[in-house]
Amino acid sequence: MSDTLPLWDLTTVFPSMESNKYKAERNRFISEIEEFESFLKIDNLGDPKTWLTEALDRHDRITDLHEELESYIYTQFSTNTTDPAILKELNKIEADVVQLKSTGTLFCDRLAELNEEGKLFPAVESGGFESHRFFIEESLEEQKHQMSREEESLAAELSMSGADAWARLQESVSSTVSTLWDEGTGETKTVIELRALAYHKERDVRKNAFEKEISLWKQMETPLAYALNGIKGTSLTLCKRRGWESPLDISLRSARISRETLDALIGVMTDNLPVFRKYLKAKAELMGVEKLAFYDIFAPMEAATEMGFDEVRTFIIDKFSAFSPRMGAYAKKAFDSNWLDTKPREGKVGGAYCTSFPLTGESRILCNFDGSYDALTTVAHELGHGYHHEILKDEKAVARQYPMTLAETASIFAENVVFNQAVSQAKGAEKLALIEDFLKSATQVIVDILSRFIFEESVFEKRKEGELSADEFSALMIEAQKKTYGDAILESELHPYMWAVKGHYYIPGLDFYNFPYAFGQLFGMGLYGQYEEKGSSFAADYDELLLHTGTAPAEKVTTRAGFDITKRDFWQRGIDTIAGHVETFVQLVKEETK
Repeated sequence: MSDTLPLWDLTTVFPSMESNKYKAERNRFISEIEEFESFLKIDNLGDPKTWLTEALDRHDRITDLHEELESYIYTQFSTNTTDPAILKELNKIEADVVQLKSTGTLFCDRLAELNEEGKLFPAVESGGFESHRFFIEESLEEQKHQMSREEESLAAELSMSGADAWARLQESVSSTVSTLWDEGTGETKTVIELRALAYHKERDVRKNAFEKEISLWKQMETPLAYALNGIKGTSLTLCKRRGWESPLDISLRSARISRETLDALIGVMTDNLPVFRKYLKAKAELMGVEKLAFYDIFAPMEAATEMGFDEVRTFIIDKFSAFSPRMGAYAKKAFDSNWLDTKPREGKVGGAYCTSFPLTGESRILCNFDGSYDALTTVAHELGHGYHHEILKDEKAVARQYPMTLAETASIFAENVVFNQAVSQAKGAEKLALIEDFLKSATQVIVDILSRFIFEESVFEKRKEGELSADEFSALMIEAQKKTYGDAILESELHPYMWAVKGHYYIPGLDFYNFPYAFGQLFGMGLYGQYEEKGSSFAADYDELLLHTGTAPAEKVTTRAGFDITKRDFWQRGIDTIAGHVETFVQLVKEETK
């Protein structure tokens, strides 16, 4: 295998957008929606058990088709955001989803009717639908917050030219805007390529890239501010119309956690910010600077591992296999089958994600590989998501719909598998670099994620009063970063445009996307602690846990692992593990700087 960065192969899903197979599935998707809608409009539901059997079967088939088609088109779009044919097809899928959402509203209404008549749960219990019980309960709760079918249909249709369009604007801008990098050669770099230089070993290069990045965001701040205003304004309007107190309440329901759990998590994160500032100050000492700038946060250590993609492939397969042969076999299959798209290029979105194809039984992973240890952990992170999909691929569609909180648990656990086994074998400068990379990532998940949570809370409060200017968005972001990074980062060198950088802010219906990452970080570390106690037998427990992530609230799922996530002491145990690594890092820095 050459060390050329791989691009993914999508032909096992569909040969192309123009293929007969793709067209046939698109037509089937439309037909299934229309037939389901006709079925749901029949006044006489007949025997509840018979009706429920057909309704749930139809729902599962449509869900699978939707996920297969949408994942395929989005994988095409995310690697070529400038292709008009792909964008046109994405718009068509979104138009179909408008009808699907309308049908979903009617489905919830019919379930509510059966429930009011006292027929629903007797049918569930007698018909063998226990695997769908949680989905049905959630659907009934969702029905309480539905507008009328006509209003929900209008909201979905307007979203195509409203919030969804604003989201595509941010994706297009962030994947294509570029600037001159080298006057001598005429080389240009996109904003995504500039952000990747935050990992460059030379501080002058990082600073130059940071300044050019800020300049690019400054040029694009007005359209992006309009986009963010549009999306958050839509969220507030729909939140009020659907009878929710705040967008955060909707996020808690989507995350399947209680406010008690969130308060415990956020409280522990806030109380332990000094732990992370201690690490950042030690890093500044190691780098020989008085205080870090924002562009120093991702700076690699001199002994930081740089790996080619072939090395990364071998490393991850070996470490996954040491934990679980099944997990290792999945990773090998993903690499061997070209399920990863790793090469940064113009028109490709930044960041990383994993998406699944339920009908094909496969996953695809996008990242922008640069050879750093962080890139290694990103690949491991996304493969963790992929393994989660692998565990659930034979389950019913409703059982595969797990919340972000538990999704991030699987990915963070995969990171821990790679890190803990790597650091246990390292010594001296290499160990220092590995621990620093771990702390760098943990700081992002706890400190920076908390800043984003604080920022979004502030944005929603301000947005109630009217639209915000780009300057106001930037001021709120700086204020949030000051609250979390504190005196560990130069105030004059914070990043005012993180609200433009992070595409999650622009995903309609995904408000407060941030805290699930912190949840996943600390819960994943708790699971890894159990693995250290139980040894190889834990792999089966882990698979069993993942298998149930779509069938219960997060509090109930995590109880299976022996944790009470409503209590602060659970979250503190995860922080204490990080704090132990901070103390090791500080000691190693002292030895290095003697």
